[in-house]
Amino acid sequence: MILGDFETDALTELFNVGLHRAAASLSEITGQRILVDMPQLVICPLEEIEPRLAKLIGGEIATVHQVFGGAVTGDAVLLLEQDKAAALAMLMTDGEAALGGRLDQSAREVLTEVGNIVLGACLSGFGDMLQTPVTFSVPRIHIDMLRSILSSLLVETGEVQYAVIVATQFRLSELAVDGYLIVAVGPTSLTRITEALAHRMG
Repeated sequence: MILGDFETDALTELFNVGLHRAAASLSEITGQRILVDMPQLVICPLEEIEPRLAKLIGGEIATVHQVFGGAVTGDAVLLLEQDKAAALAMLMTDGEAALGGRLDQSAREVLTEVGNIVLGACLSGFGDMLQTPVTFSVPRIHIDMLRSILSSLLVETGEVQYAVIVATQFRLSELAVDGYLIVAVGPTSLTRITEALAHRMG
Protein backbone atom coordinates (compact mmCIF):
# COMPACT_ATOMS: atom_id res chain seq x y z
CA MET A 1 0.00 0.00 0.00
CA ILE A 2 1.55 3.27 -1.14
CA LEU A 3 0.49 6.69 0.13
CA GLY A 4 0.42 9.65 -2.21
CA ASP A 5 2.42 12.80 -1.54
CA PHE A 6 -0.55 14.65 -0.03
CA GLU A 7 -1.41 11.79 2.32
CA THR A 8 2.23 11.39 3.32
CA ASP A 9 2.49 15.13 4.01
CA ALA A 10 -0.70 15.04 6.08
CA LEU A 11 0.53 12.05 8.09
CA THR A 12 3.90 13.74 8.62
CA GLU A 13 2.13 16.82 9.94
CA LEU A 14 0.05 14.61 12.26
CA PHE A 15 3.25 13.21 13.79
CA ASN A 16 4.83 16.68 13.82
CA VAL A 17 1.97 18.02 15.94
CA GLY A 18 2.17 15.00 18.26
CA LEU A 19 5.93 15.34 18.71
CA HIS A 20 5.64 19.04 19.51
CA ARG A 21 2.93 18.28 22.07
CA ALA A 22 5.23 15.68 23.59
CA ALA A 23 8.17 18.11 23.66
CA ALA A 24 6.01 20.73 25.39
CA SER A 25 4.92 18.17 28.02
CA LEU A 26 8.50 17.01 28.59
CA SER A 27 9.70 20.63 28.85
CA GLU A 28 7.07 21.33 31.50
CA ILE A 29 7.96 18.20 33.49
CA THR A 30 11.73 18.73 33.40
CA GLY A 31 11.89 22.51 33.48
CA GLN A 32 14.19 22.36 30.44
CA ARG A 33 13.40 23.53 26.94
CA ILE A 34 13.10 20.46 24.72
CA LEU A 35 12.77 20.89 20.96
CA VAL A 36 11.99 18.41 18.19
CA ASP A 37 12.84 18.57 14.50
CA MET A 38 10.34 18.16 11.69
CA PRO A 39 9.95 14.38 11.32
CA GLN A 40 10.93 12.40 8.25
CA LEU A 41 8.43 9.66 7.45
CA VAL A 42 8.53 6.40 5.50
CA ILE A 43 5.83 3.74 5.11
CA CYS A 44 7.05 0.26 4.23
CA PRO A 45 6.27 -3.45 4.64
CA LEU A 46 7.46 -4.89 7.95
CA GLU A 47 10.30 -6.86 6.39
CA GLU A 48 11.91 -3.61 5.23
CA ILE A 49 12.19 -2.10 8.73
CA GLU A 50 15.51 -3.69 9.67
CA PRO A 51 17.50 -2.82 6.52
CA ARG A 52 16.19 0.74 6.64
CA LEU A 53 16.90 1.32 10.33
CA ALA A 54 20.21 -0.58 10.39
CA LYS A 55 21.70 2.25 8.29
CA LEU A 56 20.64 4.81 10.91
CA ILE A 57 20.93 3.22 14.33
CA GLY A 58 23.26 0.53 15.70
CA GLY A 59 24.59 -1.17 18.81
CA GLU A 60 22.36 -1.70 21.82
CA ILE A 61 19.14 0.28 21.63
CA ALA A 62 16.73 1.47 24.29
CA THR A 63 13.13 1.00 23.19
CA VAL A 64 9.78 1.80 24.72
CA HIS A 65 7.03 -0.42 23.33
CA GLN A 66 3.29 0.23 23.59
CA VAL A 67 0.37 -1.69 22.08
CA PHE A 68 -2.62 0.43 21.06
CA GLY A 69 -6.20 -0.36 20.12
CA GLY A 70 -9.51 1.16 19.11
CA ALA A 71 -10.46 2.17 15.57
CA VAL A 72 -6.83 1.50 14.66
CA THR A 73 -4.77 -1.22 16.31
CA GLY A 74 -1.09 -2.10 16.31
CA ASP A 75 2.25 -1.65 18.02
CA ALA A 76 4.25 1.51 18.57
CA VAL A 77 7.92 1.63 19.53
CA LEU A 78 10.26 4.53 20.34
CA LEU A 79 13.94 3.71 19.64
CA LEU A 80 16.97 5.57 21.03
CA GLU A 81 20.64 4.59 20.90
CA GLN A 82 21.67 3.43 24.36
CA ASP A 83 24.41 6.02 25.01
CA LYS A 84 22.20 8.91 23.89
CA ALA A 85 19.29 7.51 25.89
CA ALA A 86 21.48 7.48 29.00
CA ALA A 87 22.67 11.03 28.35
CA LEU A 88 19.06 12.14 27.85
CA ALA A 89 17.97 10.55 31.14
CA MET A 90 20.91 12.15 32.94
CA LEU A 91 20.13 15.64 31.60
CA MET A 92 16.43 15.31 32.31
CA THR A 93 17.09 14.43 35.97
CA ASP A 94 19.99 16.84 36.60
CA GLY A 95 22.39 13.92 36.83
CA GLU A 96 20.35 11.82 39.26
CA ALA A 97 19.77 9.00 36.73
CA ALA A 98 22.08 7.07 34.39
CA LEU A 99 25.11 7.50 36.61
CA GLY A 100 28.26 6.53 34.74
CA GLY A 101 26.29 6.34 31.50
CA ARG A 102 24.44 3.21 32.62
CA LEU A 103 20.73 2.72 32.07
CA ASP A 104 20.00 2.03 35.73
CA GLN A 105 16.50 1.62 37.16
CA SER A 106 16.02 5.37 37.53
CA ALA A 107 17.08 5.98 33.92
CA ARG A 108 14.74 3.24 32.69
CA GLU A 109 11.83 4.81 34.57
CA VAL A 110 12.63 8.21 33.03
CA LEU A 111 12.89 6.77 29.52
CA THR A 112 9.68 4.78 29.96
CA GLU A 113 7.88 8.00 30.83
CA VAL A 114 9.48 9.77 27.85
CA GLY A 115 8.28 6.97 25.59
CA ASN A 116 4.83 7.02 27.15
CA ILE A 117 4.49 10.76 26.52
CA VAL A 118 5.92 10.68 22.98
CA LEU A 119 3.97 7.63 21.81
CA GLY A 120 0.78 8.75 23.53
CA ALA A 121 0.91 12.22 21.97
CA CYS A 122 1.49 10.84 18.48
CA LEU A 123 -1.06 8.02 18.68
CA SER A 124 -3.69 10.31 20.18
CA GLY A 125 -3.46 12.19 16.89
CA PHE A 126 -4.91 9.13 15.18
CA GLY A 127 -7.80 9.17 17.62
CA ASP A 128 -8.42 12.88 17.04
CA MET A 129 -8.35 12.38 13.29
CA LEU A 130 -10.70 9.37 13.41
CA GLN A 131 -12.82 11.03 16.12
CA THR A 132 -12.63 7.94 18.29
CA PRO A 133 -10.60 7.09 21.41
CA VAL A 134 -7.34 5.16 21.10
CA THR A 135 -6.45 2.91 24.04
CA PHE A 136 -2.89 2.17 25.17
CA SER A 137 -1.20 -0.65 27.02
CA VAL A 138 1.31 -0.01 29.82
CA PRO A 139 4.62 0.95 28.13
CA ARG A 140 7.53 -1.48 28.45
CA ILE A 141 11.22 -0.64 28.11
CA HIS A 142 13.80 -3.01 26.59
CA ILE A 143 17.54 -2.73 25.99
CA ASP A 144 18.64 -4.96 23.12
CA MET A 145 20.02 -5.11 19.59
CA LEU A 146 17.86 -3.92 16.70
CA ARG A 147 17.23 -7.40 15.26
CA SER A 148 16.03 -8.82 18.59
CA ILE A 149 13.75 -5.85 19.17
CA LEU A 150 12.18 -6.15 15.73
CA SER A 151 11.77 -9.92 15.93
CA SER A 152 9.85 -9.59 19.20
CA LEU A 153 7.68 -6.93 17.60
CA LEU A 154 6.88 -9.20 14.66
CA VAL A 155 6.12 -12.21 16.89
CA GLU A 156 3.79 -10.27 19.15
CA THR A 157 1.84 -8.78 16.26
CA GLY A 158 1.57 -11.57 13.73
CA GLU A 159 -1.16 -9.85 11.69
CA VAL A 160 0.66 -6.55 11.32
CA GLN A 161 1.89 -6.00 7.79
CA TYR A 162 2.96 -2.37 7.46
CA ALA A 163 5.19 0.01 9.40
CA VAL A 164 5.31 3.78 9.57
CA ILE A 165 8.89 4.81 10.44
CA VAL A 166 9.20 8.32 11.83
CA ALA A 167 12.64 9.89 12.35
CA THR A 168 13.17 13.05 14.37
CA GLN A 169 15.69 14.65 16.73
CA PHE A 170 15.15 15.69 20.32
CA ARG A 171 17.30 18.63 21.41
CA LEU A 172 17.92 19.99 24.90
CA SER A 173 20.84 22.10 26.12
CA GLU A 174 24.00 20.63 24.54
CA LEU A 175 22.51 17.26 23.59
CA ALA A 176 20.85 16.15 20.36
CA VAL A 177 19.24 12.70 20.38
CA ASP A 178 18.07 10.96 17.22
CA GLY A 179 14.76 9.25 17.86
CA TYR A 180 12.87 6.78 15.70
CA LEU A 181 9.25 5.76 16.04
CA ILE A 182 7.88 2.60 14.49
CA VAL A 183 4.11 2.37 14.26
CA ALA A 184 3.18 -1.09 13.00
CA VAL A 185 -0.40 -1.60 11.78
CA GLY A 186 -2.37 -4.08 9.74
CA PRO A 187 -3.90 -3.32 6.34
CA THR A 188 -7.36 -2.54 7.81
CA SER A 189 -5.96 0.07 10.20
CA LEU A 190 -3.75 1.58 7.52
CA THR A 191 -6.75 1.86 5.20
CA ARG A 192 -8.74 3.63 7.93
CA ILE A 193 -5.87 6.04 8.49
CA THR A 194 -5.47 6.83 4.78
CA GLU A 195 -9.23 7.28 4.32
CA ALA A 196 -9.32 9.66 7.29
CA LEU A 197 -6.37 11.58 5.85
CA ALA A 198 -8.13 11.86 2.49
CA HIS A 199 -11.30 13.09 4.20
CA ARG A 200 -9.30 15.58 6.25
CA MET A 201 -7.64 16.97 3.12
CA GLY A 202 -10.97 17.04 1.28
